[in-house]
This record gives sequence, C-alpha cells and structure tokens, in this order.
Amino acid sequence: MDGSATLHEAEEVPFALDELFYSRTDARGVIQAGNRVFQRVSGYDWPKLIGAPHRIIRHSGTPRAVFRILWTTIQAGEPAVAYVCNRAADGRPYWVLATVLPFEGGYLSIRIKPSAPIFATVQTLYARLAAEEAAGASIEASVAALGAALRDLGHADYAAFMRAALWAEYTARAAGLGRAPAVPEDAISQIRQELGSSLASQKRLSTEFEGMKILPTNLSILAARLEPEGGPLGAVAGLYMSGTLETLARIAAFTSGETSLCSRMSARFERAVFMVICAALQRETSRLVPREDWTGSGLDPAAEVRQLELLGRRYDTAATEAIDEACTLAKAIERAGAELRRSMLSLETVTVMGKVEGSRLGAEGDRIRTTIESLHLLNAEISAVLARIGDLSATIDRGMGELRGAFLRAAG
Repeated sequence: MDGSATLHEAEEVPFALDELFYSRTDARGVIQAGNRVFQRVSGYDWPKLIGAPHRIIRHSGTPRAVFRILWTTIQAGEPAVAYVCNRAADGRPYWVLATVLPFEGGYLSIRIKPSAPIFATVQTLYARLAAEEAAGASIEASVAALGAALRDLGHADYAAFMRAALWAEYTARAAGLGRAPAVPEDAISQIRQELGSSLASQKRLSTEFEGMKILPTNLSILAARLEPEGGPLGAVAGLYMSGTLETLARIAAFTSGETSLCSRMSARFERAVFMVICAALQRETSRLVPREDWTGSGLDPAAEVRQLELLGRRYDTAATEAIDEACTLAKAIERAGAELRRSMLSLETVTVMGKVEGSRLGAEGDRIRTTIESLHLLNAEISAVLARIGDLSATIDRGMGELRGAFLRAAG
C-alpha cells in the first residue's frame, strides 16, 4: 500500500481517540521500548519491534521532507511535532500526530490520533509532496515546497506550523474526550488576539514615527526664515530633533523586525504553550506506564517507569521555565513602553514650547503653528499606540498566571 493516490481510501489500522502510544529509541532511532498500544497498532510482535530501527513502520505517504525537518529539530535538542503516516506489519496505514521529545541518549515519540480540521489539509499536502518525491524531486526541493505551502496556509515556518498543529490536535482531543485541557483555552486565545493586534500596532507605530522625522527639519527651516540664528524657535527645533532621534532609536528597538520586543514576546509565548502541551502529553504517558501489560516485551517495567518519570520532571521544568521567560519579557515590554511614553511626553513639552514661540509671530507664525500642530497630533497618536502595547503586558501576565495554574493543577 505504497501509492499515495490510494492512501486516503485505504483501510487504516483502528485506534481510539483516548489511546496514547509511545516508543522510545536510542540516538540512532533504534526502538528501545514502547507500550502495548504501539505494539498492537503496528502489528509487530515484541521481538520484531525491540531493537528494530524506527523506520520499520515508515510509510511512503509521509514525505521524506517531513522526516528531514523532524530529525534536524530533535538532533538540535528541541522537541518536534509532525503528522506521520505509519505502516503496520500487514501493510495498512495509520495516521498519528507525533510529538518527539529529545533526552540524553535518545528520543521519546508520543502519538495521538489526529482529529482537528487541519489534518485533512495536511493529508492533501502530503499526497502532493510524496508524489513529487516519487517523481524525482530532491529532498531539499521537497523541504522548500513544504515551507512554501505552509506559508501559503499562514504559518511563518515549520516551527510555527508544528506549534499550531499541536495546539489544534491537543485541544480537539480534549474536547472529543470531554476533558479539561492542561491549557486555559480562553486566556490563550485572548493573548494571541492581543499579540496579533500589538504586532500590527508596532508596525503602525514605526511607520508613523518615520513621518515625524521630517517635521523637526521643517521646523528648523521655518525658524531660520523667521528669526535670527540662535533664536528661540531654532532652539525648540533643535530640542525636538534630538528628542526625535533618541525616541526613534527606542521605537526601533521596540518594534523593528524579529528581534523586537513584541515579536520576541510572541515567540516566547507560543513556545511556553508548546512546552506545556509537550509536558502534559509526556505526563499522561508516564501515568499510563505503570498500568501497562508488559507480557512478552522483555522490558523491565520498573526501569521504564523510572525512565519516563525522569523525562517527565525534565519537561515539567522546561515548561515552567518557558512560562517564566514569557512573563519576564512581558515585564520588559511594560518597562520599555513606559520609557517610550516618557520620551513622548518630553517631546510634547517641546511642542508646547513651540506653540508659545510660534504665537509671538502672529500671521507669520501660521506655518510654524501648523507644523507644531502636526507634531502634537502625531505625538498623541503614537502615545495611544504605546499605551495599547503597554496594556498587553498585563494581559500576558494574567494569562501566563492562568497557564501556570492550570499546568500545576494538572500535575497534581
């Protein structure tokens, strides 16, 4: 059953939404252990599984590009998530969402049954990529095609896609089983919405401040025409110019590119959610192990329990650290926003001085007053944007508190 054209129509190996199965491998991908669900769904007897390379269950319906990205990620020590079509011993396929957790000396792969709407889109994409690979496309070309397709779907890269896929499948599974997930969905959704709004606001902020740069220059030119060199209007223009340049540098650090505070906040937040779900799945796996039927596996149940408990503590710690990092950055955004608002207040003080000096000139000061009014309006607009971005810190702090609380309650 290797043809991708018939993959969707093939009879799949059944397993239930509430079944969670895992396999543990060494660093080379050789199977060291697994649970009974894994053995049953794969269709192999224990002696055929333990000590076999994990590719024993590989199905050509999963593009090689996916495995290339997955291995690159986990070999760098980072968890990875992928939709995978596996092949049972009798040739039948079965689809999973695999979450692969690296640890010292190997990897733990936890699989759940896909049930989110995004899964159908992935199946169609995989069929196309697998067909292109079968027709001779290189793995590098396939990786590039996968990235382009994911960007068309609205994901910045594969890392963003895998975080979105894990969130979608984890929450869909929880809903399907009538369980409360280990993540507060409403709080997470609110933070995502406000982060999106803030990222849009930061682009607007940068654009609007660029519009301010010409105004102090215009003010200097007008002052030179209307008063002797060194006059009060020239001094106001000089103060505004220096203040504008200083504030522009701060705004650039706050808003520009992937290293901006808001962009980094978005990345840290998504990583925190991702790590919490990874830890929650690992925790669920650990709780299943003591109840496993190990008959015929040749494995030491006590050793397996210790192994997974140790890994569980590692990922619980990693999830907590990710939450703390997001909270720390939220505080940094709050401080940076406050500093920028102070800078804008200083500029507004200079604007008031300009209004006073412009009023001395009567009709000749009309253009001065018009320029000053433009500065005032831009100051007010930028300050309002900064206030909205600053408010994001409180929302994130509150949401992270809910995430931490839900995670700790699930651990209990």
